[in-house]
Amino acid sequence: MSLSHEREDALVQKLKENFPADIKETNIIRRARLEVTVAPEKIKDVAAFLRDKLGFDHPNGVSAVDYNRENRFEIVYHISSMRVKDMRDLVLDLKESVPRNAPKVGSLVSVWSGVENYERESFEMFGIEFDGHPRLEKLFLTDNWDGPPPLRKDIRFPTD
Repeated sequence: MSLSHEREDALVQKLKENFPADIKETNIIRRARLEVTVAPEKIKDVAAFLRDKLGFDHPNGVSAVDYNRENRFEIVYHISSMRVKDMRDLVLDLKESVPRNAPKVGSLVSVWSGVENYERESFEMFGIEFDGHPRLEKLFLTDNWDGPPPLRKDIRFPTD
């Protein structure tokens, strides 16, 4: 355990102790930045643990990444703690992957209500369905948009 990443190492350890089979990968990027990849069927349990036991009460955003060549999407929840003063600088990226041909995951709105519009954006731009989301509908595109999700890497638009 390196001294410079003591806090990050401790968080990773707590997650691995509580979810030994469900934490697929961890990565300490640098001080105050870490990534945790979780089995999609367990992300809600891990998210609730992060909120209730480790103080991660604030979602900063949600990203979707199209790994077209690997035939998968990755959903990344960027979360922090406002309540725990010593952790306010820390951002944890909670990740899960789903197949591109069946992009459906459980919504985390019940864990962090602040992810509602972020999940809607990923639904609209990538076509990822968030099961249990209270209002999975368009957020940015025009009402008459009937094309494919525009941020998928395999989508090509005419350029005349």
